[in-house]
Amino acid sequence: MLKLRLFAPILLVVSLFLGVSPASAGITFRDIDNHWAKSTVEWGVEKGIVNGYANGTFMPNQNVTEAEFIRMLVVGITGKDLEETYLTEWWSDKYYNFLHFKNYPVRGFADKKIRSTYITRAHVAELVSSADGVNYSGNQAIQYVLGKKYALGRIKGENTIQGYMGHETITRAEVLQLIKNLTNHGMSILYDRPTEASPESKLPQLPTAWDLYRDNMYMSIRQKVFVNYSGYRIYDDGDSKVIMTKTKQQGQVDNAVAVQFEPQILSFSSVTLSDSKDVTQRSMLVEVLDLYGFKVDKDYFLTKLDSAVKNKKEIQLKVSGKTLVIDPLISSPDGQIKVYYKWWDDARA
Repeated sequence: MLKLRLFAPILLVVSLFLGVSPASAGITFRDIDNHWAKSTVEWGVEKGIVNGYANGTFMPNQNVTEAEFIRMLVVGITGKDLEETYLTEWWSDKYYNFLHFKNYPVRGFADKKIRSTYITRAHVAELVSSADGVNYSGNQAIQYVLGKKYALGRIKGENTIQGYMGHETITRAEVLQLIKNLTNHGMSILYDRPTEASPESKLPQLPTAWDLYRDNMYMSIRQKVFVNYSGYRIYDDGDSKVIMTKTKQQGQVDNAVAVQFEPQILSFSSVTLSDSKDVTQRSMLVEVLDLYGFKVDKDYFLTKLDSAVKNKKEIQLKVSGKTLVIDPLISSPDGQIKVYYKWWDDARA
């Protein structure tokens, strides 16, 4: 009997995680081309968090069991798999042992039947909050992951405990997106969970739409623009700007590119350069505009920018059907320039 019990779990882990198929090795699956999580799935497979199936599919909408989730969480956050320290009866034993002794609420540790049942989104929240070294359960755990912006509500636009839909299951694609969110927020260690419940007073507030937009704008610029430049640092000013600068201390503005966003419309608003002749800043400007839907002809646009600076006069351009204004900021120190989206005119159009 022991041999049979060992054989089935081993087959399961091989098919789900070891990825013996050529499709997994090439990170191409025939069922993700038009899926919202295509890039996230490719990221997760490349990181070794999970693989596809031998028939060339990934099955992104398949629900995840508790055993599958804790394995993905451990590998996704630590960046490596656990080594076998002794002969185990089930493939998932090493993950359950590891998290149980960190006091995580892994229900399948004592009841192995639970390991193969689909995990709920509420239980996911409990495990994720545990990874941060806090002890919350139920709705408090949901509030924690929402407040930390690790996850969004399942109902679009409803970042509430009810909108999180804690009673529902979670898919393979959703788990990978969650883990990617955690790593993007800097999580790289699975902390021990306290034995005592954490105080309700320490729970983060549920995010507003503006909070989520600010977080998203920072991440987008960091991953799609900032990553292309060396020698710079990036920070969120805590209000409505993302700054890319060469300076060492926050607050200094030399060699800085400031991207401004407008709370009223939850949209890009402007880019300010501290030195309009700096080649890197000019390149960042064009990339930021492109990121937010303003497809400028780089040479033509920069010629207009130089003209505005030289003549100390605003220039308006229609780009992608929207109005951009190049403002030479004549009352500011030489070299500073601002390019802003005249959204109020387009709103009236």
